[in-house]
Amino acid sequence: MDLQIPLNKLKFGHEDGDGINARVTGRDARIAELAANIFANRANAPDRAGLIENLIVKDAGGGFYSVANGNRRLAALHMIDGTEAGVPIPCTLHKVDETRAFEFSLATAITAEQLHPVDQYEAFARLRDRGKISEEIAQTYGMTEREVDQALALGHLSPRVRELWRKGSIKAEIARAFTLAPDHEQQDDLLDELIAELDDGDDLSDLETWQVKERLRPVDDDSGVLVEFVGVDAYIAAGGKVQRDLFGTDHRVSDPKLAKKLADAKLAEECRKFKEQGWSFAVTFESVRNTQHSYGTLKVEPAATDEEKATLAALDAAFHGEDNYYRQGIYHTETFAELTGAEQRAYLDYRALDRAIRERSYTAAMRAKAGCFIGIDEDGFLKIEYGRVKPEEKKAAAKVEAQERRQQAKAEQRQPAADGKPAPAAAPKVLSKALLDRLSAQMIAATRDAIAGDPLLAESPFAEAMAKTLCAMITPDHPFRMPEGVRTKLPTIRQVLDETVFNAAVAKRFDAADYFGSAPKSFVVKAIAEAINTDEARKASAGSKNDLVKFAMANVVKSGWLPKELRSVHYKGPGSDGYKKPAAAPAAKTEPIAAAAAKPAPVNAKPSTTETVRKAKTARAEKAAAVAQKRHVKAQAKPAKKKATTKKR
Repeated sequence: MDLQIPLNKLKFGHEDGDGINARVTGRDARIAELAANIFANRANAPDRAGLIENLIVKDAGGGFYSVANGNRRLAALHMIDGTEAGVPIPCTLHKVDETRAFEFSLATAITAEQLHPVDQYEAFARLRDRGKISEEIAQTYGMTEREVDQALALGHLSPRVRELWRKGSIKAEIARAFTLAPDHEQQDDLLDELIAELDDGDDLSDLETWQVKERLRPVDDDSGVLVEFVGVDAYIAAGGKVQRDLFGTDHRVSDPKLAKKLADAKLAEECRKFKEQGWSFAVTFESVRNTQHSYGTLKVEPAATDEEKATLAALDAAFHGEDNYYRQGIYHTETFAELTGAEQRAYLDYRALDRAIRERSYTAAMRAKAGCFIGIDEDGFLKIEYGRVKPEEKKAAAKVEAQERRQQAKAEQRQPAADGKPAPAAAPKVLSKALLDRLSAQMIAATRDAIAGDPLLAESPFAEAMAKTLCAMITPDHPFRMPEGVRTKLPTIRQVLDETVFNAAVAKRFDAADYFGSAPKSFVVKAIAEAINTDEARKASAGSKNDLVKFAMANVVKSGWLPKELRSVHYKGPGSDGYKKPAAAPAAKTEPIAAAAAKPAPVNAKPSTTETVRKAKTARAEKAAAVAQKRHVKAQAKPAKKKATTKKR
């Protein structure tokens, strides 16, 4: 029975008892596009509220009806008219129970098929031939103009390639790559070449995109990405010509030098904007390609509000597909251009919000001591690394960073009271991800130092050359940029390094002030218990976090204690297996927490026998490390001297 039911009397099927709508995933997908299509259709079918087919409903009692099929259309109607509107909606009433209604919904969802892209092209081409322009088609079907242009671009495919795609003989991405060829003849010739090169047992479904694209443009040509960054219209206005890649950034351009010139100019303008925002410097990745490893990085963890976190999560879900294709943690398709219009908008909104959160995390004082590296990513977007520090500014930047962190912590503690809210929850029981990342970077840097200073290198020129090569591939601040074979083997490499050299290297890299200042109070108390004894740890725990940190710096650091994240098989310090803790010292001889907060540890006190032995061992270790380093430097200097002598002759 067909009825006209007021919109405000319709309920979603999944809200009816046990639910009569089978669709769970994707209920809210592309509702805006569907609403645009319905709204556009209303001009031609006002009596049907813009719907092409009736909603299928069942009587829910009390004058309400539940939708078994058409819940996404119902959501679109709510978007257009509002949930309380009484707009009459064409519906078909089925007198069925919940089980039959659910089965009806399931059958409709399963049997629904999307148009094949070639069929969609042919349908849009018919509309275009009737005088419709891309903008009109996009508005009618809730798409972006680029999506319509992508569909119409498939008409550029030769009939032969198009038919192979329709039959499933070649993959979609292969067919789209053929659109970069200028005409049908070249496409068919290229197809014949690829078929002739297939190995025995392979067929066209085994072809990869790069096999098509490498024949249509230079392999190392990044001009398309540069044009995407600058803007196709801007490039054309400057005198360039483009054969556009609507499915990626592999545009074929007439003047690569012009593309590079325009991209460099735009990057220079971006650098200027960053400096205006108070950053000490802003340079391109290309300009620091050979010195980037010498720069430091401010240890800042962006903090988003709960509302921002929820927004980011919702946007992230909008452009991540169920298959979760992972490339640089961005989105599920191979290129940004392949996202739908709604997914692209979600991704751009995500980028904008994420950037705003990151930028505000750096105070004016931090920006004055740090800068940014900028470049262009594979999709033609601006790529930014914030908080980079020049080598000569590392100490000053670290001091400013610590001061700002303390100020931020105090502000966060005062804020709840100012807002009339309860005090914040108890301190975390685990180390923050940011601190764990910094400890990991310290461990990797110490490993690199120990490899470079290993005594064996002085005895083998080959080992020295290999060590230099390996050290060049180790990037502590960016571990996942290292080759996987290097990154995954670092734990094994540490086990065979010289014990004395490695222990000295890791002790030097350990940033105790950062660790004790950033770690939760319970971790600092545990460090005191391991390095001194539990009695002192108990006493120290009664003080403030600030006093606790000062006590740890005065008493724990000198014991050689290291957090477990920096311990290797060579570690023999406090907390390791077999380590004997010193007996509990009398109160007069152990620096109390109040005294540690007021003054440094005494320097003239007579050391204990244990302390004397420990110092002697440390001195021997340091001397051995120094000797190994001298041998390493001497071995490096010999070839250079010999080469200079030869040149003089």
